[in-house]
Amino acid sequence: MKEILFAAALSLLFPALSAPAGEKALELKWAQPEPAGHPWTNIGEEICKEIDRRSGGRIKITQYPAGQLGSHLELVEMLRTGSVAFHTSGPAALNAFDERVQIFNIPYLIKSKEQAYRIYEAEVGQKMFNDVILKRSGIRTLQFWYFGTRTLTLNRPVTKPEDLAGAKVRCMEMPIFKDAISSLGANPTPITFSELYLALQTKVVDGQENPIPTIYAQKFYEVQPYIILTNHTVHMGTVHISEMVWQRLSKADQDLILAVFNEYRPRIDEAIEKDAVEKLEVMKKGGVTVIEPDYEAFKKYSLAYMMERYGEKWGDLISAFKALE
Repeated sequence: MKEILFAAALSLLFPALSAPAGEKALELKWAQPEPAGHPWTNIGEEICKEIDRRSGGRIKITQYPAGQLGSHLELVEMLRTGSVAFHTSGPAALNAFDERVQIFNIPYLIKSKEQAYRIYEAEVGQKMFNDVILKRSGIRTLQFWYFGTRTLTLNRPVTKPEDLAGAKVRCMEMPIFKDAISSLGANPTPITFSELYLALQTKVVDGQENPIPTIYAQKFYEVQPYIILTNHTVHMGTVHISEMVWQRLSKADQDLILAVFNEYRPRIDEAIEKDAVEKLEVMKKGGVTVIEPDYEAFKKYSLAYMMERYGEKWGDLISAFKALE
């Protein structure tokens, strides 16, 4: 009886999965946090079309950009139940299942996207994401995606950590993000991302930190006159799939999806890097002042702060990450 009820529940969640092969396309939802025009969303649309083409129309993935389907935390639960198939997020969104994923957000620890890819693909990364977290959450991580290098925007000029004293800088409601902002010299202030533009406009917070493509896509430059190129975190996104959905795909379809994502990853890198250069110039021409601060001062200050809090706790992981530089 339990098996019958479970099968019935799955058929309600995934009517296309329960249909006989060839009769109806498998329709899957993909939650994207970024709006149309951002490289993640643009390349994601190409991936959807390519999977549709290669599957002969059997697999149809529809993107929902700009956080239409919910917050990161809400979408984690939707992945677990299978009501959303794909979600592009970040490692820290899975911290409830393994707090160590927050290590990816320690400023100045990861030097490049190539190092981040090596970490993810190595045993240390795969064990974390597709063993420990997968077993605890029912969420599979398909790939790392480059998001850009996080940098500051502010309503005042700064060149060194001491200049940020008293500045309220937006962060996510997670310990590592609060500590990251503190490590730059500012006061961490949690604000929901959807409310951030208004918070900057009304000076509830003095600044925020994100990669250049996101600063442009979210129009933060309209309400922040200064961009401070601290370049403190090489930010990697994570592309997830509901394990419930994954296990109901054939091996051939799993391989097809992985192949397309792998082929398009370099396109993400190229688009993010191109966007970062072009959009920074656009914002400069629009009147934003771009400041190159004392990078070494920020790096030294930040790493000292973060290692005091996490160096002993996550020492083995930090050593493993450094070995893959």
